[in-house]
Parts: sequence; structure tokens; C-alpha cells
Amino acid sequence: MIRTTTAAALTAAYVLSGTAMAQGMSFEQVDRDQNGVVSFEELSVAIPNITQEAFDAADANRDLVLDPQEFEALDL
Repeated sequence: MIRTTTAAALTAAYVLSGTAMAQGMSFEQVDRDQNGVVSFEELSVAIPNITQEAFDAADANRDLVLDPQEFEALDL
């Protein structure tokens, strides 16, 4: 179970990373309300085909938003 979860998280992070990099989006561009974090809704505007699962995999501290460090770790 742990291996499956880890593999899924790594795959989702890789997909999210590649998609956003292709779009050339910065944290500031995606953080539309400029509150210092990126919500799933904000990210889905920038990357319409993003899944909740991919977002959740990137959300390392599970606070339902991506902080700059989580966002940067994805090379966005």
C-alpha cells in the first residue's frame, strides 16, 4: 500500500511538473489572489487538465494549498 501511494504521488508530481513547466507558469502568475499560496482552483485555471490527485500529491503538508516551496519543488 505504501509503495503504491508513493509511486502514485511521484507520478502525479512528475506529471504536474511537466505540464506546468510546458506552460511556463510562475508562482506569482498562478497565485491569482496573491495570498501567498496556490489553491487547486487557481492551479486548475492555469493548467485546466490538472487532477485533484496530482494537486494532492504536490501538497506535501496536506494543508489543501501549495506554498511557494511546494510549488517550486515541482519546477513550475
